Amino acid sequence: GVYVGSLRLWVCVFVQKTCWLHMQKVGSGLVRAALAELVALPCLFTLRSWPGAAREAPRIKWTKVRTASGQRQDLPILVAKDNVVRVAKGWQGRVSLPAYPRHRANATLLLGPLRASDSGLYRCQVVRGIEDEQDLVPLEVTGVVFHYRAAQDRYALTFAEAQEACRLSSATIAAPRHLQAAFEDGFDNCDAGWLSDRTVRYPITQSRPGCYGDRSSLPGVRSYGRRDPRELYDVYCFARELGGEVFYVGPARRLTLAGARAQCRRQGAALASVGQLHLAWHEGLDQCDPGWLADGSVRYPIQTPRRRCGGPAPGVRTVYRFANRTGFPAPGARFDAYCFRGANCLFTFIPF
Repeated sequence: GVYVGSLRLWVCVFVQKTCWLHMQKVGSGLVRAALAELVALPCLFTLRSWPGAAREAPRIKWTKVRTASGQRQDLPILVAKDNVVRVAKGWQGRVSLPAYPRHRANATLLLGPLRASDSGLYRCQVVRGIEDEQDLVPLEVTGVVFHYRAAQDRYALTFAEAQEACRLSSATIAAPRHLQAAFEDGFDNCDAGWLSDRTVRYPITQSRPGCYGDRSSLPGVRSYGRRDPRELYDVYCFARELGGEVFYVGPARRLTLAGARAQCRRQGAALASVGQLHLAWHEGLDQCDPGWLADGSVRYPIQTPRRRCGGPAPGVRTVYRFANRTGFPAPGARFDAYCFRGANCLFTFIPF
């Protein structure tokens, strides 16, 4: 038989006019959760027994079917049947079915700690006999970890100054779990930085001289342990939500720092912070043009690496004043600008 519902068309096998398997559409839509958190992806269904098949257990399968950018994937996550859960390689230790097998009709997937690459579309499929039902759950992982260096020099921030630097960057000082999640997605940076527990760490995916730390040649997050808060290091910050839009202002290299601030104000905005630019990059911003930010630094976001755009990997590039990768450009130097306008901001456009 065929039933046309308000949301979808579904087909059931009838035995004495009874449908034995029915997926309950939770209807939560997009699931959003922050980096390094745990998230539950819902999957609920109804089972009804029929004579001679009352004990047949359903087969549950979770698969990731699309990336955050919409590219098709077919990554098996786990399969569960007869009280046995088999987790695919690459997901082990990160996924579970917390209600299974006590509640066999609840196939909700617990996933985490979350990585940015976990964003995408997930499919829950339930099969019993010749019946097959499925539901799709979109997941968005928010937040980004970034390294911050003071304007004056490398390793120039006390713990209190590191906290303030992150705050002024529209972020908070990152927790160890944030840095670990970023590392697991490929974040590599050979600069020791403060974290929220007052430890000093840095993530290395490709071991190299000068970056071995306490893990020798092994990849991993290096740690100096818990440090005196008066010691000087860089910092790792965590920005959670953009809450507006970052936009590029050109044309090329015609604005001083003061001119960039004024140009953003004319458009009902302000110079973007470092954290806001990283969040915009995380959401897809790609612009191979250095621009002023609110802290007086000059940076630009690259999604697709290319010639003359700062290296082979995606990321937010920084323009340094000196060859040893320190110092912000002089305020009178001329660059473009990156402005930020809040989502709920009311403004008046001021023409030239």
